Amino acid sequence: MQSIFSVSHFQFPYQDLKFPGQHSEEKILFITREGSLIYKFKMLIVILILFIGLLLGSLALNSAIFLNYSFKILILPFQLFWTLSCLFILWWIYKVWQKTVFIITTRRLTKFIYTTPWTSYQMSLGLDKIVDTGAYRRGFFQMVTGYGYFVARSAAGAIKNFKIINISFAQDLHNYVNKLLFIFNEKQTQLDKFRPFIPYLKGEQRDNYVRATAPQYAKPQKHN
Repeated sequence: MQSIFSVSHFQFPYQDLKFPGQHSEEKILFITREGSLIYKFKMLIVILILFIGLLLGSLALNSAIFLNYSFKILILPFQLFWTLSCLFILWWIYKVWQKTVFIITTRRLTKFIYTTPWTSYQMSLGLDKIVDTGAYRRGFFQMVTGYGYFVARSAAGAIKNFKIINISFAQDLHNYVNKLLFIFNEKQTQLDKFRPFIPYLKGEQRDNYVRATAPQYAKPQKHN
């Protein structure tokens, strides 16, 4: 079993993954992170700051003179310090993005939110507590990128709204969770055979992928 925090890419059927606090009979149906465009955009901003800072800082030190003392000797130490600082920030952004995950299981929705590479908190919402779900987009950025929010609403308790943010398949996930809730509430005996969620694939393409990857979840083929 692999820890979810060490996996770079989650792939159906998620059978070899494990997360802290997972019950022995609890099956993972889906794992995702915030859309990679968000992570790449943050990395790009830091890289731009790195090069702009190197240029402006080096120019300033090259021309700075105080009491006939030139600061040119500080250019190399400054460049080294600035580069290492920006590299640390890039690593920080990556680790926070990598460790912040959203999970759907046969018992609950849960998420691990990392505020730093070392500190986090977990939120969970049981399937029996979900009243309804929704999917929506908000703002110009999400309209352009196709990202959206998935939301599960609870009638009572500490968690009123459980959100999975900036994903490109929010509507498909909303429809999937509605099917999951129907099975959970009406046909619990079928829950163990309920197929994990597969983003981006639909119809025959999805069925063919399931038959090749995890045939235990495949629909019986129709013969003419």
